[in-house]
Amino acid sequence: MVAISAADGYARVTRRAQCVIVHVDVGTSALGQGLHNASSGKAPVLIFAGQAPSTMYGELAGLRSEHVQWYQDAPRQADIVEPFSRYSNEIKCAAHVKTMVNRALLMATTGSAGPAYLTATREVLAAAAGPGSRHGYREHVPSCRLGGLPDPDVLLIADVLLKAKSPLVVTGYLGRSHAAVRNLVELANVVRGLRVFDFEAREMSFPANHRACLTRATGAGLAIKEADVILVLDCDVPWIPTKVRPSPAARIFHIDVDPRKEKMQLFDIFAEATYNAECELVLKQLLGRVSSVKPSWNVQAMDERWAELGAAHERGTAVLQLRALARPDGNISNTFLFSTMREVLPGCTVFVSDVVTNQVPFTEQMQFTEPGSHISKGGSGLGWASGAAIGARLALDRWDTRDKPRCVQREGTESESSNHLVCCITGDGSFIFSVPSAVYWAQHKLQTPFLSIIINNGGWKATRSCINDVHPGGLAAAIDDEGLGVDLKMDGPDYVGIAVAASNGTLHGQRISKAAELADAIRKAMQVVQSEKRGALLEVVVC
Repeated sequence: MVAISAADGYARVTRRAQCVIVHVDVGTSALGQGLHNASSGKAPVLIFAGQAPSTMYGELAGLRSEHVQWYQDAPRQADIVEPFSRYSNEIKCAAHVKTMVNRALLMATTGSAGPAYLTATREVLAAAAGPGSRHGYREHVPSCRLGGLPDPDVLLIADVLLKAKSPLVVTGYLGRSHAAVRNLVELANVVRGLRVFDFEAREMSFPANHRACLTRATGAGLAIKEADVILVLDCDVPWIPTKVRPSPAARIFHIDVDPRKEKMQLFDIFAEATYNAECELVLKQLLGRVSSVKPSWNVQAMDERWAELGAAHERGTAVLQLRALARPDGNISNTFLFSTMREVLPGCTVFVSDVVTNQVPFTEQMQFTEPGSHISKGGSGLGWASGAAIGARLALDRWDTRDKPRCVQREGTESESSNHLVCCITGDGSFIFSVPSAVYWAQHKLQTPFLSIIINNGGWKATRSCINDVHPGGLAAAIDDEGLGVDLKMDGPDYVGIAVAASNGTLHGQRISKAAELADAIRKAMQVVQSEKRGALLEVVVC
């Protein structure tokens, strides 16, 4: 879990494929929910696993020599990863290793990126690499680039946008390309009245300080209902129909690296047109078109809509500020915690989050403005963030990621000057699932210091939320959290003690339960990470 989460974090920060090596069927099974997260999060990861030796009487080098290898001879081992992998295959001889690895990397990194899975028996791994494995072609990184839209479709979408009364963009992972974010900002500046809602918050996909930005708290639901034109850009789930849905009259256009959602069994947003294209390029095309017809615009109407967006954004910001006020009893609310983090932590911080029921208030209060400043797990496998923070720290030390995916490798000792602070924020339940003994030992061993903040809200609140959502008057809803087995208030683990022990005592750890202590505790932990190059962990009790 930690290894694949670290590879996931590295790959998400850089969009450069990472490799995870696991032990036969048992190691493959141990990837578990990390494999799910990497697939849903479109993280390019190459997984290599051994297979049980296929000979046992001395026929080949590498034959079976241990009792356990009979148990590890699982039929259809690749089926373990099949629902999540973009490609699976077995390396059957040494001569085609390069060809197979190139094929796996191509499938893992292009289009809807995700895990690819290769296996080999020990006999293959023990074989000599003969001249047949050197094909003579120039070495290269496999690639397959998506393009933009045909000119007629650019004209159609641009003209529809310009004529719309309530145009809306819904996105989820547009931030996989920093240039795409910049292009969307420019489009919103030009098409005044266009609003943007990042529904999934998996990457920083639109700056919160832009007047076109919407959140759930600032009217996104109503905007979806009222929109007459919706562009869905790089998004897996743009809305939940039982909660909110567009008007039947709305014209919907879907542009995505994964428009068919091939790893989903059920998906339909009733789009008028769907395109498999690179949003960065499409947004540039749309900008070119709308700019070319600018003289024909109703400037007064555009200016009025621009002013309305500004006033609405100010009202929304005031709502969020009100929610983050300190509690009169001195305890810490989740919104106060997030607001304090935004105020205290430096602008160069990269946040890696796995906070489940707190994800919406977290992203709303943090008000991210820079591409690459935040990633969250792609799926629903808890425990991702801590391992991903290790990968993010390794990536930022080696790469300048300011124009992802066009990352530039740092030269010489430049990695030592990387001033990014990596902050892992996770729930108490997610922390338990993260294998913290491995995480904080690896953080110490690999010298990848980051700041961890655990939101201790007393248990797995997602379980309670689901029960109340589906059966609010049912038997389970009447049972308290202790009775459901999801309560961690009365006898929860010593989160700080676990992490400090795993780090061989090198980690700075502190538990905070009062608002007056919070800002200073964050500053102290930040100083430990940045100046002393040690990991730090804060357990924050929220009410």
